[in-house]
Amino acid sequence: MGVVLLAWLGSVASNEYQSYQWQKRTDALQEAMIGPYRTDTYGGKTPEETWAMFLDALKKKDVELASKYIELGKREETKKYILSKLDSRDYDHWFDELKNLKKDSSQSSTSRSYYYFNYYNSKYKMNLSSSVVFFFNPYTKVWKILGF
Repeated sequence: MGVVLLAWLGSVASNEYQSYQWQKRTDALQEAMIGPYRTDTYGGKTPEETWAMFLDALKKKDVELASKYIELGKREETKKYILSKLDSRDYDHWFDELKNLKKDSSQSSTSRSYYYFNYYNSKYKMNLSSSVVFFFNPYTKVWKILGF
């Protein structure tokens, strides 16, 4: 009976230790994923303020600063897109179109906000609309650009 009890206690202790180790790894992974958001302070108190900061950086052609207003996961992709616009002849026209941001209040919430800007597509020779999505970073209390 004592041997069975010791074997059972050993099994329980082993399971508890494995569970503890799994939880430690899970916590570390979660912190690795959330950690960068805890220190990402670039952005404004409102989506409009973040957009104004973003446009100011674009006006100065400071791609590095402009990219800091973008959500972490889309930052590099957006940086490449901005650089491609800088290399093209239509950068000033593109920048002028971005200034015409309008809120789509039918879709906005406390954690996401949807906007759009109109632009002229020369390929299709027509006016089109492009959306801009913002999200609220709850860790640093700033709005970030999720995509445009």
